[in-house]
Amino acid sequence: MRDVTAVSAEAAWLLLVGLAVVGAMVILADGRLRWYPRDLMQWCMVIVLAQGPYGMLLLSGLIPQAETPAVRMVMLPTWIAGVWFAVWKGRRAVLGVWADRELVRILGDLNVLTRITALHRRAEGADARELPLQAARTALGRRRGRVALLSFEKVIDQMEADHGSTEECSELRSRIRALVTNFVGRPGTTQEPRGA
Repeated sequence: MRDVTAVSAEAAWLLLVGLAVVGAMVILADGRLRWYPRDLMQWCMVIVLAQGPYGMLLLSGLIPQAETPAVRMVMLPTWIAGVWFAVWKGRRAVLGVWADRELVRILGDLNVLTRITALHRRAEGADARELPLQAARTALGRRRGRVALLSFEKVIDQMEADHGSTEECSELRSRIRALVTNFVGRPGTTQEPRGA
């Protein structure tokens, strides 16, 4: 019974610590590429530092000592793995916020919304493209650059499928696809945004 209590307490504290780690990383990074591990040495530091809070919680009795030796042996590695996972999620969140902000700025500089809206209105079958275009507008307003970028890509692909490619459409498509490659990647890849 004491083993179950110890494991449950560890899981609850691990959840709280993990949420705090992710939140702190995003707040401290403030949309910039900082406050996340970049190399093997920094990831090793995460593993070492993760043991500190665990030891304090154990000594204070907030995480009870397990009775079974096997359970005691597993608890610390589980804690380290959980903190490591939280830092990894925080790192992804930091990169995501940075990518969104950069894309909102780049898409604004390229005047993509105005240009695609003009092409969309000139081409036939505008109703079929209205939904992704509206999604792109909404995403830009919420500063969700990656969502806006993928919506723009969908609009361009639909226009080219329906009406063929024009010079302006091809130019926008190549710019958008380059941004998708650099900032979003493709499903199944572990690619980071360039500059990270």
